Amino acid sequence: MGSRIILFSIIFNLGLGPLMAEELPGADMPGLWRHLESHSAELEAAALESSAAEQQAAATGALPDPSVRIEWQDVDQPGGVTLDPSRVTAVKYSVLQAIPGWGKRDAQKQTAEANAAWAKAQQRATRAQLRAQLTLTFASYYRSFHAMRLNAELTDFALSASKLARSRYERGQGAQQEWVKAQLDEAALRAEGYALQAEHRTAQARLNALLNRPGDASLAPPQHLPLLPPANVLETAQLLQRLHASNPQLAAQTALSASAQGEATMAGKNQLPDFVVAVSPVQRGNGIRSWDAMLEFTLPLQQSSHSAHRHEANEKVRASQAREQALVQTLHAELGEHQAALAASTERLQLLREQILPLVEMAFKSALSAFQNGRLDYATLWQARREVQRNKLDELDILTQQQSHLAEIERLLGETL
Repeated sequence: MGSRIILFSIIFNLGLGPLMAEELPGADMPGLWRHLESHSAELEAAALESSAAEQQAAATGALPDPSVRIEWQDVDQPGGVTLDPSRVTAVKYSVLQAIPGWGKRDAQKQTAEANAAWAKAQQRATRAQLRAQLTLTFASYYRSFHAMRLNAELTDFALSASKLARSRYERGQGAQQEWVKAQLDEAALRAEGYALQAEHRTAQARLNALLNRPGDASLAPPQHLPLLPPANVLETAQLLQRLHASNPQLAAQTALSASAQGEATMAGKNQLPDFVVAVSPVQRGNGIRSWDAMLEFTLPLQQSSHSAHRHEANEKVRASQAREQALVQTLHAELGEHQAALAASTERLQLLREQILPLVEMAFKSALSAFQNGRLDYATLWQARREVQRNKLDELDILTQQQSHLAEIERLLGETL
């Protein structure tokens, strides 16, 4: 019972009363994700950056602010230098408006919108990455917690077996070595329990770090892992379709290609002149006596420079498109890898639960009955019980692997299954 007391003490220290379990995160993934969404500084930063890029795109393409120019004629008057409009020969008030050349504002708008799309894709990538990390960390937290429970159960069994071996030895029905071996096994299990406690605290600290909480903050006990999606959802064709439609990395690279295309368009448009227009009322004495108009434009005579910039921008477009194609191939390979691994782990789990575990549990029950009746030695009994423990730990490991591959698939898709 000592191992159970240790386990219950850990549970109590983690704040696992019925009321607190409802208030604390850690019981399942939905609750953890809600807490992370509300407290993650990284998610907040990504959202703010995306919003800033959208605002920038909304402002891009507008005409620049006009400027005002005031010119005084003959400020050197007999009474000295003056800026009094009624004393100088004339004052000219010019309102100037710069106007980019044909198509340049549209090219700027295209680039800014592509940058906003890139920031949005980065926000989705951050969410997908954090959710994958949360799933993996929660799976480790779940595994360590339930491994401690299995260790506590086996320790209790070892304690009972040790008492039975001692009783048999005292009655002359068993050897002293059996009793000593049972005590050594119990001690070894307690040592394993301490290692599992350290592993559990590490998982707890990592989970709290993701949730932006102190490392030793209390967490609810893990209740269950997320269920795997139906088999039809994991079909290759459907996953590939969703990958192309929603993968954040691919969306970000596509946005970079669009931005590069906007810059290439702008480089081509820079061979066209920009304009400045102005309207100027002219004051003489106390009134406006005439109006002037002005048109100014640039002369794009440096064609070698413009041509070099245009070729540079076009090369960047092709480079970005090549990266996009390479990324698609990489994503296909990663998706196929995790899809195959998830299918294999599912088959292993089915085999373990339907065939192996029932057989080893049956073998252990038979061995326990024989040991209690004096027809089996302790070593054989312990081997049978250890086999049950090993397969239950294998079950936990497979469940953790499933969550790992599921998390990676969802990260690649950028959305949950």
